[in-house]
Amino acid sequence: MKSNKALAVLCCLMAVMILTFTGMLFMKLKVDRQTEVPVSYNYDIADAVETDKPAKEVAAVEPNCMKGVKFPEGILDSMKTAYAVNNNCVGRLSIPGTEIDTVIIQGKDNSRYLTYSFYEIWTSEVSGTLYGNVFLDYQCRNDEYLSKNTILHGHTTGKSDNIPKQSFRSLYDYRSKEHFIECPIIKYTTLYNEYTFKICDVFYSTTQPGYDNGYFFNYIYPDMSDSNMVGYIDQVNQRRLYDTGVSLEPTDNIITLSTCIYDYGKSIDTRLVVVGRLLHEGEDESIDASLVKDNPDYRRPQKWYDNHGKKNPYKNAEKWKPSAE
Repeated sequence: MKSNKALAVLCCLMAVMILTFTGMLFMKLKVDRQTEVPVSYNYDIADAVETDKPAKEVAAVEPNCMKGVKFPEGILDSMKTAYAVNNNCVGRLSIPGTEIDTVIIQGKDNSRYLTYSFYEIWTSEVSGTLYGNVFLDYQCRNDEYLSKNTILHGHTTGKSDNIPKQSFRSLYDYRSKEHFIECPIIKYTTLYNEYTFKICDVFYSTTQPGYDNGYFFNYIYPDMSDSNMVGYIDQVNQRRLYDTGVSLEPTDNIITLSTCIYDYGKSIDTRLVVVGRLLHEGEDESIDASLVKDNPDYRRPQKWYDNHGKKNPYKNAEKWKPSAE
């Protein structure tokens, strides 16, 4: 009997040890996942770094070995530190007069940086939400030239439940034409060049054909031809919340800032889109506020008209498709 009791006690002790070891291993793996970074990036993160403002805080990050980083030929000196921190860095975005000032990264697809930060931290564990970083669409060019349409994606959250406010939340302010008048310029720096865009349109677009009579407006196409862009401009004009008075021509290069919004309700997956066109040669950064006008009958999805008992004046409008030809 004594031997049986001793064996039982020994088994219990071993079980407790196994459970304790397993728990410690799980906690270590969880911490490692939160702080996991590619070794090749070779950097230290300062204690004060937050994941939602990497451009402002990248100066607080000191690469261990700048001499060991192989920089692309022709890279701007101003982009070297950010590139040394993360080799997937392709640029920097800022909108003067707003909170938007962020380093831009690009993945092999559009999924990674929906949840990973500029510092390659899996942010859903850190912040409690799918947080990510503003990123360049994987289809867009990241070399010495711009795509016809440079597309940047970013989440939006507010400061709730200890989740920091994200960069693209400030785009919500562009629903007001008064805000556009105050902040009409977008600055975009690639690894090789600095560009200035003038905001020309702000609109809503839904993500599913089922919301709008089987039609999806594909505004995130990078290389439309000049002739095809005529149809794109028409689609934008139908949807814009107000007329900025800033011209948009088929020959223009544009930048597209896209983020989620729920102004049509949670049941209609919608994006708020801010479009800027490249500043013309010899053009200054000013806009004519007297030309800014409301567009009271801008195009909504069919589901919105149905929900509000209204007739859709755009129901039979042409269904434009993007094309490089």
